[in-house]
Amino acid sequence: MRLTEKEILNKLQSSDDQIAPLRIGRVEDEVPVKFGFRSYKADAIVGFSIQDGPSLKALIEIVPVPTPKNMLDKIRQLLEYITIIRGQKPDVVPMIVAPYIDSKQAKILAEKGISWLDLCGNMIVSGPKGMYIERTGKPNRYPDTAPIKKIFQGTSAIVSRALLLKPDGFSSLNKVVDFINQRNANITISTVSKVVKKLEDELLIKRSDSLISLDNPEKLLERLAEGYKNSTERKRRKSYKFAIPNIEDLCYGNPRGLGIPCVDYLAYGFYAAQIKGLATTEIKTIFVKDIEHFRRIAKDKYVSIIPDAEFGDFIITETEDPGIWFNTEINSLKAVVDDIELYLEMMVDTPRG
Repeated sequence: MRLTEKEILNKLQSSDDQIAPLRIGRVEDEVPVKFGFRSYKADAIVGFSIQDGPSLKALIEIVPVPTPKNMLDKIRQLLEYITIIRGQKPDVVPMIVAPYIDSKQAKILAEKGISWLDLCGNMIVSGPKGMYIERTGKPNRYPDTAPIKKIFQGTSAIVSRALLLKPDGFSSLNKVVDFINQRNANITISTVSKVVKKLEDELLIKRSDSLISLDNPEKLLERLAEGYKNSTERKRRKSYKFAIPNIEDLCYGNPRGLGIPCVDYLAYGFYAAQIKGLATTEIKTIFVKDIEHFRRIAKDKYVSIIPDAEFGDFIITETEDPGIWFNTEINSLKAVVDDIELYLEMMVDTPRG
């Protein structure tokens, strides 16, 4: 369960052991800040001190869920407050407080010149009279506040892949759903909506009333590769070696949607790269959803599939991972994974290749 702003402030007031050598003094929460006819409300103004040392007064904004987007929104708000009251209180220190602040958020705050501390005992605080405290490396005691990473695994990951495949963007969530489901996948608008919200929070995409588009494609691809590597679906795959003299005689099922076939197998790894004209290999690797079903289809087509752990010329991997079958390409009469899937596979299995 995530902490509310009030709960975070209460925990801060009772956490002298976590924020030492700082000591917490007077706390004024929900402080109105007036500027002309306008009025703002800061989360708190808190007095801190060091025993036998200097003290400071901090204007605090609390970030219950410190995603990059939430953090930047709070920073903008905090800097606006500071600008307003600087003439009246020149020594006040802008400060962000959160359950946990990781290195990425800490870097953002450092660039903006804002002090911060979290409930896990991490902090970088700059105060008057040369006061400076830095302590980092404490583990996250509030893991629910971390960004959800499963958006880069399984069906959810297909949303990111769709955005990478269509860099001009989509005009609506329904357009994303249609794009994905017309390319040999199955996703709901509810899933797409949740993933898009998380991607926006991570500042990986931009979203307006009329467009959903990429903001940081390189970072998005990096996060996809990380999620692919950590996917539990990969660990459950089963691979076997077979001799298949005439695999080309297999057909790929009936077309559907926009001509994307319901394929029975997909080439991947260096084999797919060779079909695409990008590499040369003697090892042939393919995906199937169900090996026994694949063998039955082959038998109907008089194609021999013989188990051969020593000399087999095909490595068959059984997986139903939806990302693998998404956006299937037909090239040179063979079914192959698309370029993004090929990149992800190679980054995990043979990154140098």
